[in-house]
Amino acid sequence: LSWLSRRRALIGRPSMAKLWQPTGGDGLHPLVEAYTVGEDFKIDGEVLLPYDLKASEAHAGMLQQIGVLTPEELTTLKKALAEISQLWTKGEFKVTRSQEDCHTAIEQYITDKYGEVGKKIHTGRSRNDQSMTMIRLYTLDQVREVQQLAQSLASVAEARAERGLDKLPMPGYTHMQRAMPTTVGTWLRSFASGWRDSGKMLDGALAVLDQNPLGSAAGFGINHLVLDRSHTTKSMGFSRTQENPMYCGLSRGMFENTALQAMSLPMVLSSRFATDMMMFTQQESSFLRLPDNFVTGSSIMPQKKNYDLFEIMRANGKVYGSLQVQIQETIVGLGSGYHRDLQCTKKAFVEACGLVTSTLKLLLEAIPVLEAREENLRHAMTEDLFVTDEVYKLVATGKPFREAYGQAKEYFFKRKAEQEAQGSQAKQAKLS
Repeated sequence: LSWLSRRRALIGRPSMAKLWQPTGGDGLHPLVEAYTVGEDFKIDGEVLLPYDLKASEAHAGMLQQIGVLTPEELTTLKKALAEISQLWTKGEFKVTRSQEDCHTAIEQYITDKYGEVGKKIHTGRSRNDQSMTMIRLYTLDQVREVQQLAQSLASVAEARAERGLDKLPMPGYTHMQRAMPTTVGTWLRSFASGWRDSGKMLDGALAVLDQNPLGSAAGFGINHLVLDRSHTTKSMGFSRTQENPMYCGLSRGMFENTALQAMSLPMVLSSRFATDMMMFTQQESSFLRLPDNFVTGSSIMPQKKNYDLFEIMRANGKVYGSLQVQIQETIVGLGSGYHRDLQCTKKAFVEACGLVTSTLKLLLEAIPVLEAREENLRHAMTEDLFVTDEVYKLVATGKPFREAYGQAKEYFFKRKAEQEAQGSQAKQAKLS
């Protein structure tokens, strides 16, 4: 069916009642449902549901502690949540569009199977803080994983440099032009230093992000029911409670943006590494190479070996940045309190997290098998790379820098012109 046909088929189809709809009320118009739900139900069902289960178990434990649930009801809820987790792991628990999100799917499963106790699990919370807590737990996991991957990548790059690259000469480049001599080890360790430093930026982000928003409900807390927010904070492993309920609401989207800003350092570094790899593996230089299982071929040119993993990586650096900007632009100008605009930050955030983790994991495999082609590197160490050295040899004798600079420059270009003239004469002699 075409897109239009599928849309037409939706018209007239009854929509499942939502948590917020009255029993027996008319279902939501299918086009409104499709438009407002979007892909949210898929993201919840495929990625985020385990985090909602974790938060729901902590919340249920707190409800039992304050007397809303009996010990027997808590046992039943824990059993139900464990069942959902097992079904999800086997790919047998699905979130449907009509349910809108995994919060509804979980509550409906428990109520359908275990009755009245399922109607109690939402006591003291809103889907606002429920979703926020789920995303917050996911965010912390992602930032910590990126931090660990970046540190591992730094160690891998340092270890590869130690294996024969630290003293292997290599041209250094500025403006994509040959500049001064360096070594392959220095080049590789420059990225290692960046990946290492990214851990400090991620530490700073974690210090901000590690706050429990559960219990803020719709952003104004709960009256007539005293929640023990410290209980859920401890149960879920947060370092502290996000106390102001309205700040909890303000932090939705803002904290995701903060996480992506912190994770951008290893991603940007990886994108720049990819650009260098494209330059240093091209046949005109051929300084570096990877085994054949890291390169692709051409459907028409049999001789091609393409390092297009780095082209994709270079592009993904830009895609990642656009996703972070998408979140930032979505939240800019929103007032306090919940706005459904914030739902649109979820897809971009999950996609961006996937990009950075997959990029770092790929580099962890590629860098240990990176090969340096010593003959090509040494052949590339031509006279022009050492002109700045000549300047400072003159400075060492007492000559002012600007005079030394001018003298070295004049000598180099004069010598270059002579060499080109000699080469031209030799070519003409050969032709005659």
